[in-house]
Amino acid sequence: MATIFTPQAEKEFFTPFGPMMGFFRMPGQFVDQMNSAMNRELEDHSGQLVGKVREELRFDKPLVDLAAAALGQTLIEYHVRASRRGAFGNYDHRSKQFELNIAGGWFVRQYAGDYNPLHIHTGAALSCVGYLKLPDGIEAEWEEDYRDHHPSHGHLQFAHGTDSHYSVSNFMIKPRVGDFYIFPSYMFHCVYPFRSEGERRSFSMNLSVLER
Repeated sequence: MATIFTPQAEKEFFTPFGPMMGFFRMPGQFVDQMNSAMNRELEDHSGQLVGKVREELRFDKPLVDLAAAALGQTLIEYHVRASRRGAFGNYDHRSKQFELNIAGGWFVRQYAGDYNPLHIHTGAALSCVGYLKLPDGIEAEWEEDYRDHHPSHGHLQFAHGTDSHYSVSNFMIKPRVGDFYIFPSYMFHCVYPFRSEGERRSFSMNLSVLER
């Protein structure tokens, strides 16, 4: 059974199996602003992505700017912490300036039976996912699913490396509206289908942090 991560604070940086992960609780106002964007005309990007989902709508420039303003500080903090951790003390972030470069972002609109196969992201160093909406009946579905020895409905699963003594290679995330996760773009991940009627809405971005 995969471990299911449960956040314990408003912001966390953790290392479940090597690569650092980041967690942040998004401001409620930002979640509302992102959900309001569903009323706008956005390009369906699903033909260029691996997801077997209803729609994947590409961010326009105002949405990229909105996300950068709300999440940029946390994304840069992740970059600094992960870089310092991997440099064994030889990374002096205080002498550097950092700039966020968002290559692109998109909404993922997932409904009953939809899923996202195991995949990685390309074209950037970092990726992320934020949760904006869940189906009304998902809690009842999860209550039933959690009686099984390996619950997974509608969960996001990450995988890296190989299971061995004192090491795990995967863990799952139970979506919660307002939760935001950061991870290296090369990390394999997938999203399992669910049965409840209604929309599981999230967004993803690919980005890099430039140093000067």
